[in-house]
Amino acid sequence: MVKEMCYKLNKSSMLYKRLMSKHLERLNITYAQLMVLRVIDAEEGITAKEILMQMDTDKATLSGVISRLERDNYIYRVKNDKDGRVRNIYLSEGSEEICSEVNILEQICINTLVEGISEEDAQNFLRILDLFIANQVRKIEKGITEQ
Repeated sequence: MVKEMCYKLNKSSMLYKRLMSKHLERLNITYAQLMVLRVIDAEEGITAKEILMQMDTDKATLSGVISRLERDNYIYRVKNDKDGRVRNIYLSEGSEEICSEVNILEQICINTLVEGISEEDAQNFLRILDLFIANQVRKIEKGITEQ
């Protein structure tokens, strides 16, 4: 049963990304670009290394996403005063507007997801997911081979 739950969680996540991607096409951004914009919006002046630590992606993928966002004028990079090799990343003017539009699109997707689900069921589901995540994090931090 747990294996089936994990499979269905993964499938739901993939479908959510696909649904969001269809909405994001109108804004000419990808789901990956949206996630990076959200991280930058939450922490202006963040570095690529800090974004990498927050997101579950690899360095090459992130580098490509950041380059495209910069090319399309959604973000800009500024040389760090303390370390010239490091660039701090900021949202460009107008990116805030896109983030606002995305919030509306995201709410539409969320409404689709929770259709027919009671508030109580949703809270129980979140509680169970939190336990799943905590158990996995604990095991990873302890080491896979330890029982």
